[in-house]
Amino acid sequence: MRDLLVAAIIFGSIPFIFKRPFIGALMWCWISYMVPHRLGWGFAQTLPAALLIAVCLLTAYLFSKEPKKVPWTPVTVTLVLFLLWMCVTTLVAPPSELKMIRFEKVMKIQLITLIILAMLTTRERIEQALWVVALSIGFFGFKGGIFTIQTGGGGTVWGPPGGFFSGNNELGLTLLVIVPVLFYLMSQTQNRWIRYGLMATIALSTISTLGTQSRGALVAATAVGVFLWLKSQKKLQISIVFAIFIPVALSLMPQSWYDRMDTILEDKVEDYDGSVQGRLNAWQMAFNLAKDNVFGGGFHATNRQNFILYAPDPLDFHDSHSIYFQILGQHGFIGLALFLLLGLLSWRTASRIIKQSKLHEDLQWAGNLARMLQCSLIAFATGGTFLGLAYFDLPYHIIITLVAVEQLVKVRTEPKSTSFIQRPQQQALRDSNQNMEHRA
Repeated sequence: MRDLLVAAIIFGSIPFIFKRPFIGALMWCWISYMVPHRLGWGFAQTLPAALLIAVCLLTAYLFSKEPKKVPWTPVTVTLVLFLLWMCVTTLVAPPSELKMIRFEKVMKIQLITLIILAMLTTRERIEQALWVVALSIGFFGFKGGIFTIQTGGGGTVWGPPGGFFSGNNELGLTLLVIVPVLFYLMSQTQNRWIRYGLMATIALSTISTLGTQSRGALVAATAVGVFLWLKSQKKLQISIVFAIFIPVALSLMPQSWYDRMDTILEDKVEDYDGSVQGRLNAWQMAFNLAKDNVFGGGFHATNRQNFILYAPDPLDFHDSHSIYFQILGQHGFIGLALFLLLGLLSWRTASRIIKQSKLHEDLQWAGNLARMLQCSLIAFATGGTFLGLAYFDLPYHIIITLVAVEQLVKVRTEPKSTSFIQRPQQQALRDSNQNMEHRA
């Protein structure tokens, strides 16, 4: 029954996608983050849902009147340069079938990401995409939080099979990236039942993060909590919530959880367990490889040959489990510099949005969203230190959302500036924003 329902939704959406391509963008987000077809038990599990929706979206988009121009900002220019550098490192790297599979997957994701950016021309569309992304991921946080409470923290919460965050560590980080978005959505709705539902999702997602048993997620959770408090305009209320909720959430966890978290910091490197030792060995391998080869090792850099050549312990074969060393090993110091620059410019974009929106009451939503997306970036930057999710589409969706929001802010604050939104669309954009304000 579940398979039939998922298949009906996917195939039933196709006519609407050809009529309104943005529906295809929303469907892509739903399938990418919730991976609903993998939650079935029959034929739906092998359904090429992402490919089907992507083909329909691309076809409908090309033959529609949707904007075909991506805004050229420092962020998007850096992103394109980063992608071009990946093409260079892939060509230079030794021949490998796995290398090409990973390269094609990354490029497909980034192509759809840029198309979605071109279509994020109104506040309404930006928020619709955020609702789909946040609820798709929040579903697993809600479910995982209930599981953690039921098991007294004794079980491990896992992500959806077949997705980027199927592992427990990956799920923990993903939930922390999306929690600030849930906070923003909660602040924008006046329906108290929806607000209660979002509050429950945030609380259970936080508990679910603890239930993943991930040490990296705990580090990221601490950073996100601090930045949520700093970015919040209601610091007293947030402080009270934290003071009540954190002790309750921690009281749910068993002693085994505390024993595992105690290993985050050790006095000596030798005292860390095999998992940490393996990561340190892989990090050193990536660093040595990047020093020896300006192009890095390509998408298949983590292989036994490179470990034999560059790792301190050639027999300890591990993935890097770090977005920074993942990029460093695969694309060298130039790739890492572009990756870090992309994050820095995205942060600066959010800061400009916050500054520019302060003087305009009708842009308060933009400032609030930028603050929360900065918290999401912090979650990815800290938690990603211990996870290899450099190509996960979620942080890139956050980045393009900031770019799109800045374009809308420019339309409002700099009427004579050139924007990727064409002049005939600007009045419709302002009307849309006003309607959203009235509804809020």
